[in-house]
Amino acid sequence: MKKILAAFAVIAALAGAVRADIDAGELTSIALKDAVNDAKASLAAAKQIPSDKAVAILPFAGDKSGKIVGLLKNALTDAGKTCVEGKEDAMWNEILKEIEWDERKEDILDPATLDKFGKLKSAQYLMYGFIRSLAATPRYVLVELELHVSCIATKQHVWGGSFVRRHYAPGADPDGKVKIPDEVRKAIIDGIRAEIGKSLVKSATKLGAVKRVALLPIAGDDDQYGAALFRDALSASSVTPVNLDVTTRAEARFALREGPGPADALAYGALRDVNAKLVETQFFGKETYSARMELQLCIEKGATREILWSDTVQFSKEFTIGPRTWWDILCHLFPSLREHPARIVWVPLMIILGLIVLVLFLKAATRVK
Repeated sequence: MKKILAAFAVIAALAGAVRADIDAGELTSIALKDAVNDAKASLAAAKQIPSDKAVAILPFAGDKSGKIVGLLKNALTDAGKTCVEGKEDAMWNEILKEIEWDERKEDILDPATLDKFGKLKSAQYLMYGFIRSLAATPRYVLVELELHVSCIATKQHVWGGSFVRRHYAPGADPDGKVKIPDEVRKAIIDGIRAEIGKSLVKSATKLGAVKRVALLPIAGDDDQYGAALFRDALSASSVTPVNLDVTTRAEARFALREGPGPADALAYGALRDVNAKLVETQFFGKETYSARMELQLCIEKGATREILWSDTVQFSKEFTIGPRTWWDILCHLFPSLREHPARIVWVPLMIILGLIVLVLFLKAATRVK
């Protein structure tokens, strides 16, 4: 563990694994700031640290830029505590020289160590801490900050906590185009949303305590078209869909566990079917299709993983496509007209001329000699 804080110096390299379309260093900085903000809220409620007593912050190993200490200074001040610059005390540097930062015990409450800080005149309390976790993957960055405050005079540990923040890189954006034909979408779009809405209403009692739902991608969904219809139905219901930039249930559960109540539940599911089948073809080219969509969906309570709502939603509707004008009907009956529209003139003329020739021939053949 003695080297763990040194990881802060190489976070840029670690975070380089995060999606290229987002600044990984910025994502890490936001996670760190949010962790410190959580600590600030806890400090504000810590009555065991009197507001009129001065708190000095020990340096963090690996924090060469002093970024963590700077954030904690602001956190202490914003929490209503008194923060002093320990380095301004004449004994500060001498005490730090006596501590081997890379080799020292993790427990700063060691009486001998606190006795050294007892020589300080400017501070009555000492804040110190560790970065317990610092990681980056292609999907997220993670910061876990452990902080403590001890009374220098009594050597008593008066406050502490572990503050974790995980921030996710946004998933790949949909292309914006779908392969589902226009006619199929027009046939099912309103119907499938209405069916989902009806099913949600039936489970309103179970969903009563749920206010915000984290919406995950729908498995097997082409460009998340079904997920968007599900989102529409949720938006029209008593719950509000929330985007946490998560793509799996595991990520969502971490997000709900670590965040300050971003959502009450998870919504996810699978697209089982979306198609159109030919039902009937009429003589003049009208074709009747049956469009169908089937979604298996559920809402899971975040805290207990209880399934509050689950349903297999189906909707089908017939629609027709085909000739709409006399020209379309002619082209259906005589497909060559599409490539050679002039045939609509000279083909009838040829027929008329042929009939005239036939009539003249018949007259000549039946003439009385």
